[in-house]
Amino acid sequence: MSDTFDPFDADQVQSAWPLLTRLRRQGPLATIGEGMQYVTRHEECRAVLRDTVTFSNASGFKAPGVFVPPEDRTLGELDPPQHSMVRRVMLTALTPRVVHAAEGFIRSTAEELLAAVPVPGRSDLVPAFTSPLPNRATIHLLGFPSADAPALAAWATELIESGFPGTNRSERGEGFALAFPEFAGYIDDKVAERAAELAAGRDVHPDEVLTRLLRLEVSAEPLSRRQVRAMVRNLITGGLTTTSQLLGNLVDSILAGDGIEAQLRREPALIDGAIEESLRLRPPVMFMPRECLRDTEVGGCPVAAGARVIVGSASANRDELVFADPDRFLLDRDNTADHLTFGYGPHVCPGAALARAVARIGITALLDRFPAGALRPAADYRYENVATFFECGPRTLLVETFTPFTTR
Repeated sequence: MSDTFDPFDADQVQSAWPLLTRLRRQGPLATIGEGMQYVTRHEECRAVLRDTVTFSNASGFKAPGVFVPPEDRTLGELDPPQHSMVRRVMLTALTPRVVHAAEGFIRSTAEELLAAVPVPGRSDLVPAFTSPLPNRATIHLLGFPSADAPALAAWATELIESGFPGTNRSERGEGFALAFPEFAGYIDDKVAERAAELAAGRDVHPDEVLTRLLRLEVSAEPLSRRQVRAMVRNLITGGLTTTSQLLGNLVDSILAGDGIEAQLRREPALIDGAIEESLRLRPPVMFMPRECLRDTEVGGCPVAAGARVIVGSASANRDELVFADPDRFLLDRDNTADHLTFGYGPHVCPGAALARAVARIGITALLDRFPAGALRPAADYRYENVATFFECGPRTLLVETFTPFTTR
């Protein structure tokens, strides 16, 4: 099977649902644009994600031939054993206890942001709510000043929406430090400040993620400053991809008028299921690239060493062999948590618990702030996806607010 589908083209990937359905029906593996191999089905995607010996994560979303020094790679660009060790560090820094301790801050921040939405009036909930909430939560966990959150969000957005994720460069230079010097310089300064405190015996921020990253070791050695910088950048940009898009997609679904809002108001316990169903049906990250290191097979189909393999997690999340009525948002789906949006096996995202907490608290605060009928899509609102090729999420969320019990 050959097709011109290019998952690195935002215009194609974000409107590819009918094509992905056809590809799944034709087989577990499809040859697409530029000779890439796209894994279409759930079982085969899980198999590739589990096999870290055959399928390398090192190239990440980079274009063929782009090399990133190991010390500058984010977690999504590392292979075992380095990936396993660094992921363990990240998991230790983002323990459930750490995330739980931040829930009060996340809740008060959500309430503060929503209180600033004018009633009655018109607002865009992306800059007003769905983007700043996860950003501020991440900055809080890192221990950075809250006043710096807008600047960090702007730098992270510039990076994500540029060609850097694929090329490792901008017009200013190659590599993160040269391509985005203000962003990199800020992180370096904070790392140096915290490292100096620890060296002087002043462990005044023991539970903040940056302190944990500096104190933890990999193979009896601390992470280098450049590795810490890469991990911190990973956390900041992750808050503006996975978590922001998760929250935006879920708000968009709630406002769509399909009965989801009414169900959640009747049964708030369904919010966790709504989060998983949103992650399945509208995954913030659409696919995961890999490089095949040796001749192998995927679902009985041959894959040659050197092939670029695209794990189609978005396609797997709608696999008819796993999910009944896969294109519908069903709050009572019994296996919705089997989605692959956060990865699988050794590559499950260590920030998943934080993303879920932000989404749960954010949606709860939204429903508490705006009674039924008080928040509606603006008459001129039309869904438009963010510009980034690997993301699924709303560029805007234009809404109109009303005082309770008022009709248009």
